[in-house]
Amino acid sequence: MKTIAYATGNVLKFESAVKAFRHTSIELVQVKLDPPEIQSESVEAVAKYAAKWACEQLGKPVMVTDAGLHIEALNGFPGPFVKFVNGWFTEYNYVNLMKGQTNRKAQLMDCLAFCRPGEVPVVFTGYYEGYITEQPCGGGRTPMDRIFVPEGFDKPIAMIPEDEMTAYWSRGAILSQFVTYIRAQKDMADCKVVYKS
Repeated sequence: MKTIAYATGNVLKFESAVKAFRHTSIELVQVKLDPPEIQSESVEAVAKYAAKWACEQLGKPVMVTDAGLHIEALNGFPGPFVKFVNGWFTEYNYVNLMKGQTNRKAQLMDCLAFCRPGEVPVVFTGYYEGYITEQPCGGGRTPMDRIFVPEGFDKPIAMIPEDEMTAYWSRGAILSQFVTYIRAQKDMADCKVVYKS
């Protein structure tokens, strides 16, 4: 049976991908790898490099996701460096940078890179509109989870029930694009969906 390995330690991301693939014939397996993250102004470049690296390590088709947070009032900061900046910044640092700002619009850029052995990674990109809350909340995996309110919600990601966020991410542009791409691959037509972690 053909499989696609999803290189992520994030269970919510994996469950969202499984949900997106529920009507396809794909076996999706979670692999907890930590691909090196190159410093680039392009989220796509970061994801492509990580997917190629993970594919070489595993010797099988791999998907990797990466994200960037673009805050309008901060000229797009932190952009593709959100994971890097989170090494220093807490959610309070982000909120303090926004003091006095009336424009709190932000955009979460999501990128999925898929790579097969011996091939160049294919990249799918999507965007989630939202805003930065005035008061961060607790919980969540990252400072971004505690300050970013997705469009259609009235609270940060960290306060939204997990099943709602799983459904939200699973409807996202990158997973929809990727599912369409995979369905067109003839060698993937006889696979089954299997939930593994």
